[in-house]
Amino acid sequence: MLRKIARVIVVYRHSLAIITLFLLILSAYGLTQLRFESDLSKQLPEDLEAVKSYFTLQNEFGTGGSALIYVKIKSTEEVSDIRDPRVIQAMYNLEQRLKQREYVTDTFSIADLCVQILGRLPKNKEEVNFVLSVLPEKARKGLISEDYSSTIIIVNMNRERNQKALVRVYNDIESDIKRSNFPQGVDVVLTGDLGITYKVLEMLQNDMNRTMAVAGVIVILILLYFYKSPIRMLVPLIPLVFGVVMTLGFMGLLGIPLDIATSTIGAMIIGMGIDYGVHVTNRYYEERAKGEPPEVAAEEAIAETGKALLGAALTTIAGFLALSISTLPSLRRLSITLVMGLGLTALNAVIVTPALAILEEDFRRVVLKKEEIISIGGGEGKIAFIFGKWGAWIKRFPWAALLIALVISGVSFYGLTKVTTEVRLEKMIPMDLPEIKALLDIRSEFGGQDEVYVLIKADDVRDPTLVRAILRFEREVKADSYMNNVFSAESIADEVLQKYGYIPQDKEEISEALKDSSLVSSDYSMTIIKFKGNFMGVTQSEFNRIMEYFEQQIKQADFPPGTKVELAGDAYLNYVLNNLVNEELGKISTIGTLIVVLVVFLIFRKPTIATAMIMPMFLGALWTIGYMGLAGIPFSQTLAGVVSMIVGLGVDYGMHITHRFLEELREGNKTPIITAMESVGPGILVGALTTAGGFLALLTAQLTAIHDFGRVLAVGIFASMFSAYLVTPAILQLEFGRKLKEVRE
Repeated sequence: MLRKIARVIVVYRHSLAIITLFLLILSAYGLTQLRFESDLSKQLPEDLEAVKSYFTLQNEFGTGGSALIYVKIKSTEEVSDIRDPRVIQAMYNLEQRLKQREYVTDTFSIADLCVQILGRLPKNKEEVNFVLSVLPEKARKGLISEDYSSTIIIVNMNRERNQKALVRVYNDIESDIKRSNFPQGVDVVLTGDLGITYKVLEMLQNDMNRTMAVAGVIVILILLYFYKSPIRMLVPLIPLVFGVVMTLGFMGLLGIPLDIATSTIGAMIIGMGIDYGVHVTNRYYEERAKGEPPEVAAEEAIAETGKALLGAALTTIAGFLALSISTLPSLRRLSITLVMGLGLTALNAVIVTPALAILEEDFRRVVLKKEEIISIGGGEGKIAFIFGKWGAWIKRFPWAALLIALVISGVSFYGLTKVTTEVRLEKMIPMDLPEIKALLDIRSEFGGQDEVYVLIKADDVRDPTLVRAILRFEREVKADSYMNNVFSAESIADEVLQKYGYIPQDKEEISEALKDSSLVSSDYSMTIIKFKGNFMGVTQSEFNRIMEYFEQQIKQADFPPGTKVELAGDAYLNYVLNNLVNEELGKISTIGTLIVVLVVFLIFRKPTIATAMIMPMFLGALWTIGYMGLAGIPFSQTLAGVVSMIVGLGVDYGMHITHRFLEELREGNKTPIITAMESVGPGILVGALTTAGGFLALLTAQLTAIHDFGRVLAVGIFASMFSAYLVTPAILQLEFGRKLKEVRE
């Protein structure tokens, strides 16, 4: 069947080239439709209760996001400290500009307090000191640092959380900051939810372009080294470029956004896709070295290599398809793009590569007047000689190879016990960014400005019994601030107390106190308790403990019957995402592995042969996760599917070795293991180096999540390759070595 298809591809290669060019033009249009996504809520299922509560906060209470503007004295030459009236004036000017923006619901700073207490802006430092002396100590510490070197402006917003809106809002606020006339020596940094999300979006765009460029350079250098010719190098490279452009173009046409996971797709497809073209190219030149004419060599390359490529592509796609069962939209999108990218790249490798190989030979013969033929997969190169020696060693000492694999696995099992998870967005960007430094300073100097909301639903939240229950709950949580890092709290109970000094029994009196409240819905069916503190700046385990504390307090709270109480907000979404990642990790890894094993057994049927093929994927995944634990790399939403991906990729190497071994065995070769390692070993090495090179290109990314993703996948590729060189030939030798010995005797 494959030989017939190969013959059709060779005969109609010019027509197929025209179809490919049409798809490229279509893809070029799709590239203009690509968009980026950095909203955390879009990484979670829409039907999740926490996501529904999150959107309820947005729609009913206008908590569509927040920004913190950090004002710090950088140089004391012109401004001694933050109490300088010129600084207060600039802050007030900035707030007035911000309040004119339709998406800003409220702002708050020391400048507002000065106006409230003095009736105007202060004229000297003594007046600012008077305002600060009126404030309770806790409130003062929450607004201005002890050494008076910094303060904050809190900006509450209600905005659309898409790419265009995010960029517009960020640029608007940056423009307002520049026009507010802060004195020289004062540093003003936009941080918080808005600042960090914008930086993530900006880095996603830059990282995608950078990592694709670096991956391309790495692949080109490796191909130049092995093929020794820039023209011959284009044979496997051009189909790869076609595959990458088509993948990104179809993403734009299908409306698949680029997020933290899918923004790596370009570098990943470059790294993985080159493998297909390399194997077809190597087999073509190997057949030409034997004296076969170009058309026959192309047909043989497609037919013979196609078997291994088809199995490899199917198992890799099977591993990636396991991501599609995830409840996390980001992993489902990654699954679609990877399957589509690998499918397009494999098709281009099989259809375009042979045509280019023949064209390259014609060009060399007619234009360059050269007739030499290269065969890096044959038995005459230095690399092939090394692999031949390796095959001979495996042939003599198969048990030694298995023992080495066992020792490495033992160390990896220890690393497994050290693996953790981390999903918070701010932990995925470099700690030396001004926005992150400012956020860390805010947490250390002002007690933290992270928010956790408790959403309360009832028939009527003005019920005095419910208001008292809210007050009790709020005070109990604040009393445990040493455990939960809560800095301050705000609720309708506080507003009622502020007006009357007590909680009235009359609902109408409570209504009077809440008539201008932003903490209650228009129909009085919902209200929120807003807790502020340092929740996100702690370790993941500490963050989980704090969120679990809130969940436990809600369960134990004495609210009236019929009242529904639940956590909500960005911080809680991070906690829910962390739990989902832990659940998805086990589910996706298990199902992905089972699918790949099933595909291998369905294709090859024989247990020993199938085991020889699948062992590298098991060991590659085990060694990689062990490395993550030892290196302190946590699982994130991006890395949740990494085991399934390594399983899908790792089986390819064992498949190529096994396929060539069986081919040599059928042809009567008495040392098939040596010939198999000699012939496909170099091709696997080139493929692994280029694949890992594509992944290592992700190390140039600024986002820590993408950086770790590339490092882990590169380790996974090398681990799978090394285990294939060790375990697959050893198992094949143990299974068939005795039979071969009997035949020789």
